Amino acid sequence: MKNIIATGIAATAISLSMNASASPMTFVDYTIGTIDYDSGAGDGDYSAFTVSIDTLIIPLISVEAIDFNDSDVLKVGLGAYADIGQASQIYGLVHYNDYDYDDSDFSFRVGFRSSLTDRLEARLSHTMYSDQDYLDNTKFSLGYYFTQNFSLSGNYQSADNYNIMSATARLSF
Repeated sequence: MKNIIATGIAATAISLSMNASASPMTFVDYTIGTIDYDSGAGDGDYSAFTVSIDTLIIPLISVEAIDFNDSDVLKVGLGAYADIGQASQIYGLVHYNDYDYDDSDFSFRVGFRSSLTDRLEARLSHTMYSDQDYLDNTKFSLGYYFTQNFSLSGNYQSADNYNIMSATARLSF
């Protein structure tokens, strides 16, 4: 957990110091939820701290610190996005993943984000891991913006052996 907090503080400081321009892909968020295992092994805890920065040099820089049922994962990635119309984007990311319980690997994420109204946003993404196949998942999020920069969302993430129900607080820049 200390790694998640330290990573979050560092990533936020980097983001704010880079003077990131307003973008639907520039944000800091914190997610907390519950893992439901299909095997009946009981529930687990899930939390994640994510920083995504849209820069002029590299389209997307992403840092994620995840606590997956007391196992820590640090993800550092690069990616790109493209606008589709005025309110939607498709995006792709490649992450290097460092696990506290196993060898490192890579993950590949593709997604779609759309503003349904001025305050309502939907996201759909699919993530594939190079070595940890059981972590491959599809995630759907529906968020509501209380202000132009702050939103709360409900998330459903589905994999072969587990499902995650979570809530996210997001601060966009």
